[in-house]
Amino acid sequence: MHRSATPENIEKRLVAGLREKGYKLTSQRLEIIGLLARDMTHPGAGDIFRKVRKRVPSISMSTVYYTLDMLKKEGLLRELEFYDQDNRYDVTTADHINLICKKCGKIADFPGELFFSADAVEKRTGFQPVAMRFEYYGYCKDCRRKRAG
Repeated sequence: MHRSATPENIEKRLVAGLREKGYKLTSQRLEIIGLLARDMTHPGAGDIFRKVRKRVPSISMSTVYYTLDMLKKEGLLRELEFYDQDNRYDVTTADHINLICKKCGKIADFPGELFFSADAVEKRTGFQPVAMRFEYYGYCKDCRRKRAG
């Protein structure tokens, strides 16, 4: 997926992907999908639940987890697992670099190309990559300002 995709295009891709697989598109699932398409901060399940609950008070945490798991299973979403913080969710399924702030936990996508491709890794080493995760850890602009100020 192109990193400059609009929230509308992301939402259409997620909805079409579930519709193609025969899933029901309930109003609660559509709210979760809409939030994921608009919120590029790589939210956690708790964040998604709290934000969607403002619009859909009857939603349950299990509905959020089930919907996230469904999107992940169908390859429409990536789950970023961490040992020291809650798992987060990324609608950018193409290989890319995540920038993770060690202070506030914010995650952003690096808006550039990868330094090497999976094809180059395989050609050079014989190892066939099937997935990758590349991250830089550091401090976002806001946290750097606070530290300097």
